[in-house]
Formats: sequence, structure tokens, C-alpha cells
Amino acid sequence: MLESLLHQFCVFFRDNRMEYGWIEAVHKNKLIVVPQKGKNQFLPSNRIAFSWRGEKLSYNANQAHELLEQHLKTAFHFMQNLELETIHSLLDEVREYTIDEIAADFLDDPKDSVCKLGLFVALREDVFWFKHNRNLTYTPRTADELEVLRIQLDRKKERQERADSIQEWIKQLESGEWNEKSERTADQQLWLDQLLDILIKGAESQHWKEMSSYLEWGATLGYDEEKMLKNWLEKAGSAVSPSRLTLLRADIRKKFPEEILSEAERARNFPLAAVERMPEKIPTFTIDAEKTQDYDDAFSVIECSEDKLEIAIHITDLSSFVTPGDQLFEEAEERISSVYTIEESVPMFPESLSNDTFSLKAGEERNVFSYNFSISQNETWKLTNVVRQIVRVWENLSYEHADQLIHEDRDFWGLLHKFCQLAQEKRMENGALNMARKEFEFDISNPEQVSILKLNRNSPSSRIIEELAIAVNRETGRLFHETEFPGIYRTQSSYKIVKEPEYENQQLPENIRVEPARLTTIAGTHAGLGCEVYMHATSPIRRFVDLLTQHQLNNLINNEEPVFSSEDMMRWAEAITLRQRKYNRAEKNILQYWKFKYLHQHMKELFEATVRKQLSNNNTEIELMELDCIVQVSGLRGY
Repeated sequence: MLESLLHQFCVFFRDNRMEYGWIEAVHKNKLIVVPQKGKNQFLPSNRIAFSWRGEKLSYNANQAHELLEQHLKTAFHFMQNLELETIHSLLDEVREYTIDEIAADFLDDPKDSVCKLGLFVALREDVFWFKHNRNLTYTPRTADELEVLRIQLDRKKERQERADSIQEWIKQLESGEWNEKSERTADQQLWLDQLLDILIKGAESQHWKEMSSYLEWGATLGYDEEKMLKNWLEKAGSAVSPSRLTLLRADIRKKFPEEILSEAERARNFPLAAVERMPEKIPTFTIDAEKTQDYDDAFSVIECSEDKLEIAIHITDLSSFVTPGDQLFEEAEERISSVYTIEESVPMFPESLSNDTFSLKAGEERNVFSYNFSISQNETWKLTNVVRQIVRVWENLSYEHADQLIHEDRDFWGLLHKFCQLAQEKRMENGALNMARKEFEFDISNPEQVSILKLNRNSPSSRIIEELAIAVNRETGRLFHETEFPGIYRTQSSYKIVKEPEYENQQLPENIRVEPARLTTIAGTHAGLGCEVYMHATSPIRRFVDLLTQHQLNNLINNEEPVFSSEDMMRWAEAITLRQRKYNRAEKNILQYWKFKYLHQHMKELFEATVRKQLSNNNTEIELMELDCIVQVSGLRGY
């Protein structure tokens, strides 16, 4: 059997590749095959896929290879003229055919071994018309099989074209041919969007599997891959700053969909709710940071005497503009809250609403919920009622301007500040914490020269705004609790003091063990604020939970059924908590980035620090007091 193959030409497979050679000899039941290139192969007979004799036998490898080249040239030429589609159409589907059977039916001379070689190669290279069986037979595909295969091949072709395009784009970016000034095609923009999505989500991106195969990456997005993505995006004019990437990874979207922007424009044209107007002669103000535009709370001083104040605390009323089930409500539900970082603000609503239509801007009429309080010298804050009104703010005051009015003791300002101080003292008697924190912000207007601006969060005007907000949130919680109305409360467990404060009534964060505040549908104390119940109600522009509270409150004060059930509130409390954790982490990471940038720019300066603990890696963890920043350093063992 083996001897019959001696000195024949053959086709064999090596590493799934079809190769050609000449059978030189037989050794120990194996054929010695001399391939066109490379070392001799020792093969069993079943490794020979096809064999043929030449018109003349060759007795040495050189002669054989010359003749083999001629045979292959002739066979490949013949192969080009074969019509496999016609052959397929004339054969029975499902049946298996040998090469000899097909040759007998379709070759002019079935015994012409070189033409039969051309037929064999054509069938082996064909991936469409015939199925290749393990026994080297061929089965014509059915019409259904051909249709499925046609779709698969089209997809494969598209993927290959896509891979080629991506490699070409990368070359253009690396060479500078494609830069930030270049116009982008739709396909190029789609690719950049996909790169950004991968940079944000890593292997969790829906584009990861496809793109990682094109780029021959591993199973995860590592440092090197992330660096490449950032580099390509930067070269294309779509650079992603560390802070922006942090926001994107926290699912914080800056842009609003077009349909939301259209809905916002529609909401801007809604008329004010037909409710009672507060007389414009009553002084009404907001107090906020200089750069604030989304004013969501204000206050009016209705009556002022030596020992008594009648005030109304106003919260912008969104209940007529953003209703459950509409697009703006669903967008707010998706975003959960506005996000404020050192670099930018990302509002919960489009700015045309948050900074204008919903904002309590001076001189503009706005719908509000008014909490009317009677405050007396004996430190009691009595909520007389909550009503919907229309108000016109006199002036949007900055903290600095309000502090000046308080300092000058103008009109009601001194008395209001006094009553707010008394309210804080009463809360502290109830266990509220007065934390000593480093209050500052960074000036990053010039990123190459970051500077620190110190803030005074304990200024008189800050005290007023804090106590007014706490009063509204506390009394809202009380109303909901007393009427058993479904709502989301903010609670905080009792804290533990591990070290007494050095200064009276002022604690350092590291000296207290306190549990994080949580959102829950069950009323409870807020130990840190010294409140028996507490809810978020003062910032419906900025927080979705406040918007929910506002809709419920509207029905509560009108003796109507709740808009949302306890189950709804429970679901939202959990969703808001999870999303807010991501937001808080993002804000913290961005601030940390600028702290380290500031440190890098001031490496030769001295900073006050305290040693926190020695670490197992021989480093020391210290806290930089001025920056409220914890870092690891080496060389401080023994301190």
C-alpha cells in the first residue's frame, strides 16, 4: 500500500494548511515527503489528502519539485475556469461525493491527474457551495444552508473591512494625518464614540468584544490599553480629562437628549399655577454663593418685632411643571441629582429650567411652597402652615453681602441671625454635632498655578441659610410622620465620641465614630443634626428626592391621596442611595486629583501634618491639615 505511493506527488495538511510535496521513500510504515519548503515530513498514509503521478516518474527531489511547480501552475489555471456553482446545481443535495465521482461527471478527462488536482484544490478552497467531510468527501449545501452562510460571510467581510479601516485610522492618528482639525466621517465619529465607551466601561462595554479582537487586546482593559485609548482620542481632538473621565465612569451625563431639551422649552411656556400672590412689599431674598444661578430657596420676613419674627421660607414649586410620568420627571429620575465638582456643575434639569424658569431669580414671579414660621425669643420655631404661593424675590444676595447686612444690623437681619444661632444651640442640646472642618476651595482658573481660597462656612449668613433649611426639612418630616404619608426620610444613628473636643461645642471628625446618614421610608432621628425626623425638601431643582417629597406634600396639604405609594418610595430610596454613592465618590476623586496637583506644584513648601498610622509596607500615613488630605510617605518611621 505505502509502496504504491512512492515517487508520487501529494497534497498534505500541516497546521491546518494545505501543502504540496513529493513522496521520496517509505520508512517504518511512514511516508517520507519532501515538501516544497522546509524539512522532510514523516507521515502516515492517512495524512495524504490527494496524490497523483506525473507523466514521467521523478527519482530525485530537485527534478520532482521542478515538475511539481509545472503541475501546480497548470492545476491553478484550470481551477480558475471551474464553475462550482454549476457543479453544485447539478448534484443531489445531502449526498456525499468523492473527488473521483465529481471528476467523472464534470471533467473532460477524469484520468487527467493534474486537472483532477485543480478540482481538488478548488473544492478545498471553497467555503460556500460544498461542506467538507472528514473522510475527504463533499456534500452540496442546501438552499437554506447557503442563505445562512451567505449572511455569515457578509458579516465576516464587513468585520474585516471594519478591522482594516480601524488599523488605517490608527496609522493616520499616529502619523498626524488625522488630527483635531480634521473633518470626521460618520464612521470615524462612531469609532471614537465606541473608544470613549470602552474607556468608560472597560470590558463591560458592549463594544469591547469586537474592538478588543480588532486590536488584539486581552480580556480586560489594562493600563497600556487605557493609555492608547486616551492617546487616540486626544490626537483626534476628543481628549478626555481625568475629571471628565471620572464623571463619565460614574454615569454622570452632561448633555441632555434633544427630546428633553424640547420638553424643557415647552415647560418654559407653562403658565404659573393660579395660587395666591405674596404682597410684593414684603422683603424677599435668596442667599447663595456668588456664582450660583439655580436658586431653589428664598425667605420673606413678614413681621418683625423685638422678640418675634414671622417669616416664610419659600421652596421653588416644580409640581406643576414636572409631573410623574412625563419626560422631565423620568430624566430627573435617571439623573437622581445635580452634580457639583471643582471644575463644573452638571444639573439635574436643563439649564434653561434650573437656572431660569425654576430658579427664584430676583424680579421674576415664581411658584413656591411657602413654609410660614412664627419664631419667638424662647427659641421656638412654630410652623403655622404650608401653602402654595407666587412670590417675587427682591434680591439674590451673596453670602458676603448678607454678612454685611447682618453686621450692620439692618432691619430684621440681626434678629434673624440671633434666632438662627439660638436654633443651632437648641439642636446641639439635642445632640447635634458641630464639626470643625477645613473649609476651602481651589482656584483652578489657571491649572498650572492652582491656589487655595479659604471659606467661612460658619459665617452669619451661612448660619441663617443652614437653620432655615433644617427647619423646613425637619417640619416636612414631622408633617409626613404625623399623617403617616409615604415619604423618604433621612436618618442617622447615634454617634460615639472617642475623644472629647479641645474647644467647647466643636468636634473634629477623627474624634467621632458616626454612621453615614441613610434614606429610608421609616421615620427616625437624625443624630448629627439633632432632629427627631428629617426629610429632603429644600432643593427640588437639584435633588430628585426633594421633587418626590414636593409632589407628596402638595397632596398632603390639600388632603388628597398620596401620588406615590410606600413601595414606590422604598424603591426610589434604594436607587437614589446607590446612585448618590457613585456621585459622591466621583466628586471626591476629582477633588483629590486637584489636591495632588496642588501638592505637585508646591513640592518645596512646608505643610502642617499629623501622623495617622504606620503601615506594613514601611510607609507612614499622614494627614495634611491645610488640605484635609491623607497621603502615604516614606522615611517617617518612628514618629
